[in-house]
Amino acid sequence: MPDIKELLEACKKAQDEYFKYGITTVQEGMFSEELIPIYKEMIKEEILKIDVVTYMDIKSKEKIEKEFPDNIKKYYNNMKIQGYKIFLDGSPQLRTAWMKTPYKTDNINNKNNDNKNFGISTMKDEEVEKAVKLAVDENMQILAHCNGDMAARQFIDVIKKQKNVSKIRPVMIHAQLLGIEDLKEVKQYGIIPSFFVAHTYYWGDTHIKNFGLDRASKISPAKSTLKNNILFTFHQDSPVIEPNMFETIWCAVKRKTKKGILLGKDERISVLEAIKAVTINAAYQYFEENTKGSIKEGKFADLIIVDKNPLRVKIDEIKDIKILETIKKGVVNYKM
Repeated sequence: MPDIKELLEACKKAQDEYFKYGITTVQEGMFSEELIPIYKEMIKEEILKIDVVTYMDIKSKEKIEKEFPDNIKKYYNNMKIQGYKIFLDGSPQLRTAWMKTPYKTDNINNKNNDNKNFGISTMKDEEVEKAVKLAVDENMQILAHCNGDMAARQFIDVIKKQKNVSKIRPVMIHAQLLGIEDLKEVKQYGIIPSFFVAHTYYWGDTHIKNFGLDRASKISPAKSTLKNNILFTFHQDSPVIEPNMFETIWCAVKRKTKKGILLGKDERISVLEAIKAVTINAAYQYFEENTKGSIKEGKFADLIIVDKNPLRVKIDEIKDIKILETIKKGVVNYKM
């Protein structure tokens, strides 16, 4: 590990980068034991100006809770511990997302697709059940990394077995290939899909190769989710890509690959619905709908000033909208 001072400087730079993109609340998607000294020092030195919502590696639960008793489900020096994170599979672009049907073969001579690859399952059902039960019993949120439709199905099947599970607002992270046929149960059990919708642009052409155009066109099925009256959010998984919210909004509205292929015409959504996914819906996901996500008397002044109105510019101009100022609780933390 680098020296703690180097890590703290890196955290400061990352924080500034998020503010530059107009982001005032971020997620630590996997709070592992190795991060304990970094967060302890950031809290001690009051480095955090941005709000950080963290999700614990269950294996590190006891050590983390012991070191951060003041941060459990509430902010202390701008950091809170909201719940747990589990991983159920890999990624579709690397052909490790756990699928119901096999990936298309790389061998063009293999017409029968004999080398069947369904991706990777990383947790047994009983392990997932144990994690979800722990979250429900402790009234803590749980986030499950599910890229493939089979991983999504595993999470839904486990969620179904728990009583009052909707109270913890379980989140399906990525939900890239969440089956349209599974959306009714996603709604029924209060699961929040958080789509990495920028996949349509960054890896859309790879998904066409791996799944064929028809199946690839259904990745990040935002419109179908909306039709089922399911609240959903968007994320970027930084540092996989830059935390550029306006680019993400553009991806959700446009759904074009790098090669210019329209990937899922019927899954495109309006600019306003895409904006909701990264503001008011995101606040709900974090149990913060009463303090963040919209401009309303009594809520925090977490605001951005932009150079153009995203509801009035041409679609292709959305991704180039510039953040002029980022304001956190009434304080300007970034100004162009």
